[in-house]
Amino acid sequence: MRGPRHCRLCKSASTRSFAAEGKGATKTYVRCEECGFVGLLPRCFPNKKEEKARYLLHTNDEKSKGYREYLERFLDQALSPYLRPGSSVLDFGSGPAEPPLLPSLIRARGYGCSIYDPYFAPGRVWRARKFSAIALHEVVEHLRRPRQSLLYLVARLSPGGILAIRTRFVPDTVDAFIPWWYRMDSTHLGFFSPESLSRLFEPAGLKLLRSIEPDIMIFRARKVSPQ
Repeated sequence: MRGPRHCRLCKSASTRSFAAEGKGATKTYVRCEECGFVGLLPRCFPNKKEEKARYLLHTNDEKSKGYREYLERFLDQALSPYLRPGSSVLDFGSGPAEPPLLPSLIRARGYGCSIYDPYFAPGRVWRARKFSAIALHEVVEHLRRPRQSLLYLVARLSPGGILAIRTRFVPDTVDAFIPWWYRMDSTHLGFFSPESLSRLFEPAGLKLLRSIEPDIMIFRARKVSPQ
């Protein structure tokens, strides 16, 4: 059905609400007919205690060879081709483990890496810095305020900086979305298409460099800030 709800990403009022069964509850989603973003209604969000408990189940250290290889492929495709030795990287949403695996792999390639996670690395020093690259590895789907958070990160990029995102691209139809495995994680609150991310970032001065199915997009900031 159509309703007055606005898209949490592009603010369009052209949306369609629909219900889908979750784990033990019916959840309401809002699909934007302008940009394709699908967002869980905020009243259906898990509370922060539940959210943190779910994150603690994640494998995020050296013990998982498969996960390490998964992260290395992300670095090979989305960061290393665009960075020089000594480049500064922010891993936003670094997750649990001490140290988290992705920052360790980034540093092993000769880049500096700062981390931020609201639960596991909540320091605020990074907010005063600019970065050569920001990595959002399976993070954007967890954002409670995606538009505000992502545009804030754009402002933390140095001129010519790279924004590298990995998230599964949302199916094109509601019928395909409802049984989709990626939806079943209770901490996944928003689902993006390449179109939805491009529509958000292009007016903010980012250019799409590459889109890699099924889950990677790489953007570059303007090399010279507008006057």
